[in-house]
Amino acid sequence: LDLDACVWLEEELKTYKRILVIISHSQDFLNGVCTNIVHMTQKRLKYYTGNYEQFVKTRLELLENQMKQYNWEQDQIAHMKNYIARFGHGSAKLARQAQSKEKTLAKMVAQGLTEKAVDEKQLNFSFPSCGTIPPPVIMVQNVSFRYNDKTPYIYKNLEFGIDLDTRLALVGPNGAGKSTLLKLLYGDLVPTAGMIRKNSHLRIARYHQHLHELLDMDASPLDYMLKSFPEVVEREEMRKIIGRYGLTGRQQVCPIRQLSDGQRCRVVFAYLAWKKPHLLLLDEPTNHLDMETIDALAEAINDFEGGLVLVSHDFRLINQVAEEIWVCEKGTVTKWNGNILDYKEHLKKNIEKEARINSVPAK
Repeated sequence: LDLDACVWLEEELKTYKRILVIISHSQDFLNGVCTNIVHMTQKRLKYYTGNYEQFVKTRLELLENQMKQYNWEQDQIAHMKNYIARFGHGSAKLARQAQSKEKTLAKMVAQGLTEKAVDEKQLNFSFPSCGTIPPPVIMVQNVSFRYNDKTPYIYKNLEFGIDLDTRLALVGPNGAGKSTLLKLLYGDLVPTAGMIRKNSHLRIARYHQHLHELLDMDASPLDYMLKSFPEVVEREEMRKIIGRYGLTGRQQVCPIRQLSDGQRCRVVFAYLAWKKPHLLLLDEPTNHLDMETIDALAEAINDFEGGLVLVSHDFRLINQVAEEIWVCEKGTVTKWNGNILDYKEHLKKNIEKEARINSVPAK
């Protein structure tokens, strides 16, 4: 779904009169639609009221309280055990007190102790330092493009530049040419007219939806990365590198074909990062990623020294990383004056306007 369709679906479902059970990795979507959250953790289901944002807040408070209770209990247990060990065989009075504490301790254990609070596993993606190259990094000069003589132009007379400080999100309906523009910048496609000039030292990493299908399915992530980056000689060093992207233990050494789509995407991100690119071209990078991984990716992008051009239907990711919004529509690219949340409101108003027009009976 493109952003328009995501907004339409959210508006439809938030007023839906029947029961909905939704699985989604889009926090923005869950915030707009859900009134209850079921959290699956440690093979249990825990229930929360409110949308996703309220769930995160409530869960954090519960974890903090649980940890305080756990620490208090552990302090009490340590104190009682120490007292019993020291005075259990002393004078009659001290021995009686030690026996009393032993009974109290046994009662605490029988009633059930508070478990140690365990938060979700945190991921820390990173993109290594890429160094600097002088601007302009990419110059798009009077570029027009169409796939062949029989098809209409997707773009006409594009003029813009991209540098290492560019943080750009491309939005617009499906079929508007967002992915096509990334392919032109990367070099997979050649302009029909005009020219795209690149710095001769520029390294580009392009993520697209089908990239994980191009991996060597019979190789393990560890062997694939060692083969791709022979300068990393030590296997243990490469294990650490892959581990940063959420692949640990057996996942590192089993064939890639046995991994889930989300795990394969993490192999791809590890590979792209260690190319040490100056420019990231990301086309729908969140499709197979869970929320924790999406947030880890956002943090890594914000710490990244180079440039970014992003195509995504995840409003929250765009809001976290993009400094500019460009709208691809009707053969051109125009800068949106505002942030992605302003653009979402714009889409909502268009949907409401269309709904009003469609609800008016024809005369």
